[in-house]
Amino acid sequence: MSLPEHASAADVAYNSAIAWLYDRIDYERTRPVSQEPFRLERIQRLLTLIGSPHLRIPAIHIAGTKGKGSTAAMIESIARHAGIRTGLFTSPHIEQFEERMRVNSHMPSPETLTRLVQQLRTLLESADVDDADRMPTFFEAATLLAWMLFDEQQVQLAVLETGLGGRLDCTNVCNPVVTVITSIGFDHMAILGSTLDRIAWEKAGILKAAVPVVQGLLPAEADAVVAARAVELGCRRYVCGTDFTWTEDEFADARHVRRRTQRLDFWTPRGACRAATLPLLGKHQAHNASLAVMAAELASSRWPQIDQQAIIAGLGDTRWPLRFEVLDGHPTVVLDAAHNTDSLRALVQVLTATEWRQRRRVLVFAVSSDKDYRSMLQEILPHFDHVVLTKFRINPRSVAPEMLAELAAEMASAGLHVPPLQLTDSADAAMQVARGLAEQDGVVVVTGSIFLAAETRGLLTDAPPVP
Repeated sequence: MSLPEHASAADVAYNSAIAWLYDRIDYERTRPVSQEPFRLERIQRLLTLIGSPHLRIPAIHIAGTKGKGSTAAMIESIARHAGIRTGLFTSPHIEQFEERMRVNSHMPSPETLTRLVQQLRTLLESADVDDADRMPTFFEAATLLAWMLFDEQQVQLAVLETGLGGRLDCTNVCNPVVTVITSIGFDHMAILGSTLDRIAWEKAGILKAAVPVVQGLLPAEADAVVAARAVELGCRRYVCGTDFTWTEDEFADARHVRRRTQRLDFWTPRGACRAATLPLLGKHQAHNASLAVMAAELASSRWPQIDQQAIIAGLGDTRWPLRFEVLDGHPTVVLDAAHNTDSLRALVQVLTATEWRQRRRVLVFAVSSDKDYRSMLQEILPHFDHVVLTKFRINPRSVAPEMLAELAAEMASAGLHVPPLQLTDSADAAMQVARGLAEQDGVVVVTGSIFLAAETRGLLTDAPPVP
């Protein structure tokens, strides 16, 4: 990133720290073709260099094909509203690296991040370790920095979202009081496996002996794998739909629709939690909220201050961008990070249940090359009046829009309803085209990849560019 001539020494140091991070091997940008690069031994060795805070700070650890970030955000918000000093570690970031690690909902300042990176670099350079350990990957470095921040700021509870899979993820060396598996579906098959039971085995790798696990609604074959692993480790399972559930509040009214919230009742072993307001739309988010409520209830055995009041306040105050995030305007713009077929199906369900179902709908779509984009196109295309296929600049894995157009033409020939298509080579150009197609009263939906949604959000909200 170029700096203006008048850049301060602090700006130079910060950008040097960010550059060092992006100089690491980054498997978010270039996916490996197998699990070969992923090992826990190195992150365990590296964590000893910073005093092993992962063993001292209790955690709630969350894995899943979709919903894990939203669930993590809800759990963190509930714990924070209970007066617990929280750390939240999620990935990827949307606009700036620091989003990945927060203490009591606050990102580290540029000065703090610069100092932590400098400390980490010094430790790596001076420690008596193998050369391989001196060059952690991007995600390993992010994980180390998060634990350093949590330790320095005396976090009482860390809420951790796995980056990829579970069994071999860097976060899987924590000391959890509760684990959560939100969902299991087809994603990252080249790395995690091509069958649901294999993917479930990887996700269930976060289970720890005698630690309770909260489980979302899973396909039967995935449920069987998680159940068997829980028995093997002596984990008490709490299963959505059996041990806890949720319902839409029958007294919710039009105000919630206008405010783009939903009102929910939850039922857990402890009893009912009624009339909670959630500012994230869709049944999939209500499902995620039920997991968060159940996890919070289990954590209350250690922190009794996690009561119903904290749960309701925490859910109501949850902020999680790019999950059917609505930017009001003419036209309305919806940003959604859906990046697999199941997530797109959930997006369509929300879209068709809103006041926009009768309005002109324009899709802006781009996707990463390691996704099942044929199935994603089949799922999403028929629900729009116009489609703008594009690509994102912030990750090299973006599929060429021409390739997506060829696939769409094949599907149209096979009988799928495919609306008129236009192609652009950037998110900026795509939004200009989409706004014209949607006109004043329409809605533009930007989805297919968190990278596209994040880049578009930056264009629309004057957010800082991604390094």
